[in-house]
Amino acid sequence: MVLQVVLRGLTLGIALTLSLGPSFFALLQTSTNRGFKPALGLAFGIFLSDIFCIVLAYLGLAQFFDNPQHKTYIEFFGGLILILFGLLSIFQKKKVEQKDLAVKEASIPLYITKGFFLNLLNPVVLGIWMACVVSVTANKTYNQFHIFVFFATTLLTVFSFDTLKAFYANKISQRLNENILKKLNVLLGLILLITGLVFIYNVFF
Repeated sequence: MVLQVVLRGLTLGIALTLSLGPSFFALLQTSTNRGFKPALGLAFGIFLSDIFCIVLAYLGLAQFFDNPQHKTYIEFFGGLILILFGLLSIFQKKKVEQKDLAVKEASIPLYITKGFFLNLLNPVVLGIWMACVVSVTANKTYNQFHIFVFFATTLLTVFSFDTLKAFYANKISQRLNENILKKLNVLLGLILLITGLVFIYNVFF
């Protein structure tokens, strides 16, 4: 039974990490511009945010965030954050030099915070975890230990793949010239910017 639970958690984790949401592009943008460690901080913030969402859903507190009025505020501020990320990426003037990374790494707690709220303020994320919690807790063959193993496996899988994304995005960026990097930053920035505008559009329309 435990092996079956682990395999299901692994499958869900892989499915989630393959989704091309705002966090995915923010992770690539951070790794490309700031380096691996800041991107790892962002990934860890996303990881903590996922845990927070699961706990909220499990305790039944997710209804507060699912309230239409509260959801509007969440979507609005989430859109603003994505727009800010997008604009910073588009107007990034130059690649961060390797010698500057030590300074950037000192602000890793800031990237953890960014990752936490970037993920938390995405209404889709809480909805996904609510659905997962309802589905798993409704399975009468699962006890508390099975539920813990399932979500632990899922979360660790997502975090591991996010770490690999950050690592390889940084390695690839080191082999690209300035012109290609600039175009890549603009592309990632536009994706984040458009996603943020869609969030805000949904609030007003």
